[in-house]
Amino acid sequence: MNWNFTELLNLFSGHNKAKLLLDGTWGIERETPRVTPTGDLALTEHPKALEDKLEHPNITTDFSESQIEIITDPYPDIEETYRNLKAIHLEVEKVLENEYLWPMSMPPRLPKEEDIPIAKFNASKEGRKRTIYRNGLALRYGKKMQMICGLHYNFAFGEAIMDYLFQHYGQNKSKREFTDEIYFAVARNFLKYRWLLIYLFGASPVFHSSYKPALDMKLEAATSLRVSPFGYGNTFQKGNLVTYNTLSQYLEDVRELLTTKCEEFAKLGIYRGNEQVQLNDHILQDEGELYSFVRFKQSLQKDETQITALEKRGVKYIEVRILDINPFDPAGISIEQLYFMQIFMLFCLFEDRSPVPREILEEADRNHDAVALYGRQKHLMLEDYENQKITLQDWAEAIFEKLKMIAVYMDQPSKDKKYELVIHEEYEIIRDISKLPSSKICEGIKKCGGDYLQFGMERAVLNKINL
Repeated sequence: MNWNFTELLNLFSGHNKAKLLLDGTWGIERETPRVTPTGDLALTEHPKALEDKLEHPNITTDFSESQIEIITDPYPDIEETYRNLKAIHLEVEKVLENEYLWPMSMPPRLPKEEDIPIAKFNASKEGRKRTIYRNGLALRYGKKMQMICGLHYNFAFGEAIMDYLFQHYGQNKSKREFTDEIYFAVARNFLKYRWLLIYLFGASPVFHSSYKPALDMKLEAATSLRVSPFGYGNTFQKGNLVTYNTLSQYLEDVRELLTTKCEEFAKLGIYRGNEQVQLNDHILQDEGELYSFVRFKQSLQKDETQITALEKRGVKYIEVRILDINPFDPAGISIEQLYFMQIFMLFCLFEDRSPVPREILEEADRNHDAVALYGRQKHLMLEDYENQKITLQDWAEAIFEKLKMIAVYMDQPSKDKKYELVIHEEYEIIRDISKLPSSKICEGIKKCGGDYLQFGMERAVLNKINL
């Protein structure tokens, strides 16, 4: 059999086979700053009631002491993951005294750079490493960029669906080789079509003046400044593209970034006096500094890094890092968005598995930036990877035809039509820009007299009530 969309989909025809499309494990990580009732970054310490941030399995801090990170357990049911996400949010909200969780990806009102508190950790070896790493991030990129928050969607295919695919397509390969190939193919297609998620779920069209002075260029049509050149990124990774064709090639590329000296970072120094201010002066201090929009993960054993774990045992799951915080849902993402992500990741599985050259990755980056900065512009033109230009709307409609087909199969095992309904609702947004989260945010700020902080705090209060 060929790896063909229609042939693959037909493999899952019938109630019993269609159930395999729901076979997987899901987890969510959500970053969020604590803020005061005025919309200012809270400068208090991480709440003591939430225990040691190195020990708590579900609640820690991200870059800043003010920046809570909520981590669900992995579940074989997306609804259970969402319930767990809301439950952890409620646990956090209960201990906050006169503080709220900021509901958007772009930061609240920030103090001066030097007053943004870096996360504090205990004096253990791991705690010290995390502190030095964060000091290095502050030195390299500035603290304000680190205050941008997002949501990570962690996903693994279940053993049943992987075995089924291996049975049909795994000839002359080991199960591990086949599994790695599947995840890398999904990642390649995710990178090619990620612009659609930026369009549909982008929710950072504006930012507060304390983050960055007014820009010279007009950005009225932005969808996600968080994932744009004005948001979260590492400019020194440009020109050092990580490839996604094989695990060995990927690991080689990441190792090169981890071991290659960066002249700009070297000028900053590794030590200042007796204090270590960076882990090293390489392009990446650590694997966590790889700001890609999809990363491969494996469970770590003692003293392992992700690179060594991936090399030993292959890919266990992938981490999608492109999603903005949804201010209209108390958990930062809606269950409908999670349903859509299930469908979208299967679309990435069913699409062409062919390796992609560097030129395609560069085109995907250009589509990414175009939608992030100008996605709400009428008739925005994108590159379709076949040397043709196409409008965002026309391309989205073509993709939705396939998404709808997948959704119909996914709904077969149950009586409801939740996946088809989600596709129908998101399809309506393609031609009606006013329904986009980015448009709703702009409209909400407009109703607040143009006050970004007022809009954010109104959402923060409502989200706390509605948990």
